[in-house]
Amino acid sequence: MFLLAPHAGGTRVRSKNSLGTQRVLVLAVKFPNIQPEKSLSKIKEEVLEGCAKYFYVQSFGKTQLVGEIKGWYSLPRRMEEYKVYLDDWGEDKKRGRLLVEDALNASEKDIVFKEYDHIVILLGVPGKDFGMMGYTANPGALSGVRHGKARMVRVTTTGGQKFRGGITLTTEDAHLGQRAVDVAVILGGVIDGTRVIPMLYDIKRNIGTSRGQHKPTGGRSRENRERDAMRIETRRQWQTFMGPWDLLSCHFVEFDLPPPGMSSFSRLRLGWIDDEQVVQVLPGESRAITLQPLGNGKGTLVMKIPGLSNTYYLLENRQKVPGDPIMPSTGLVVLHVDESKEDGEGIVRIVDANHKVPYFGAAPFGVKKGQVPSLSLPQDIAIEVLWQQDLDMTVMVTNRSKAPKVQEVAQLIRECQKKLEGRSDAPFHTKAKEDLNGAMELLMKMEIDESRTKVERLVKEMK
Repeated sequence: MFLLAPHAGGTRVRSKNSLGTQRVLVLAVKFPNIQPEKSLSKIKEEVLEGCAKYFYVQSFGKTQLVGEIKGWYSLPRRMEEYKVYLDDWGEDKKRGRLLVEDALNASEKDIVFKEYDHIVILLGVPGKDFGMMGYTANPGALSGVRHGKARMVRVTTTGGQKFRGGITLTTEDAHLGQRAVDVAVILGGVIDGTRVIPMLYDIKRNIGTSRGQHKPTGGRSRENRERDAMRIETRRQWQTFMGPWDLLSCHFVEFDLPPPGMSSFSRLRLGWIDDEQVVQVLPGESRAITLQPLGNGKGTLVMKIPGLSNTYYLLENRQKVPGDPIMPSTGLVVLHVDESKEDGEGIVRIVDANHKVPYFGAAPFGVKKGQVPSLSLPQDIAIEVLWQQDLDMTVMVTNRSKAPKVQEVAQLIRECQKKLEGRSDAPFHTKAKEDLNGAMELLMKMEIDESRTKVERLVKEMK
């Protein structure tokens, strides 16, 4: 089931198919005269168990992948006859379908496909030989993706079995992130000809670039290190919308690191963030909200500001926690979402706090040293980061005329917080902390002058 509900922020699309237990079959197949290098037990560990752990954490326990691996099954044709080449996002549907059908036909005597929700076809070759590390077949290469073509295609075997679930293909040496991105797509499914989980990198820049070219060479010789650095730089050329801030943009930062976490956009679409965890603030309103870390999945996780037409902004607090382990910096990440764009054309873009740092390395707003606490958006929208307490961030959405005064008082409050850090519980310090909390509450209620008076009096008393 999918939800499509109009609201002030544009169209909201959420998949409910992604929740609960997902039955996954890893189907290991091999090409004629090519012997796979890895054992089935190793593949099960890397593919099924690796993806299960990743999605359990990313979904806050709401999605559980269970299943088994079966193989090896021999394909009837040479590998060259199955290769799919990207050409302006126009996947060769005939070759993709041929590979899927041959894989299912080769194994159907042992398997009842309707017992599974999704199939991951594991190709017993490295990505450099196949030409890419993998791809999404259903929804994807079997139907096409853009311009309303995406759909869940029914595959029928020679024995009459029918399967209409998600299907991905992956090679022996793909990174977990490269596998997880395709699994995320099949978990999302399709609604009205559009994939619920789109690619968030620049697909046009990626055309003609095989993902198989980007696997590190291994070894630490100077030549290999330089070659790997060039491949990382090549990937960054098509990760121009979000960089490493979502798995669907960046499948891995370095090959020996775990995959990046997913943004609020992707987690919302997969149904992992509840409505109660999202606060919508309309243009013209003034409201302060404390955001908990997105990766923890608890409390208020997202602020949403409607924009024009099908656009809106998502504000999320990104901190290094188990559900968000790989990121270049921490703080308030602002996403601009335009749902009128096509898959791979920048549906989601980072609003970068610091363009001087490449690859969105300092994209978050915040109150730490060197960070920018303020942001102005169209429609007279101003965003002010007020303070950060432990990992929680308090953020004010207001208008541009009020924003400078709000930030001035917030800065005074932060200075007082710093002075009181580590102070004893002596009566004076206890009273000062209570007064400071009172000033913070007043500012969050937009009682700016009253908050300023209270905190300025506290500053004098602390001298």
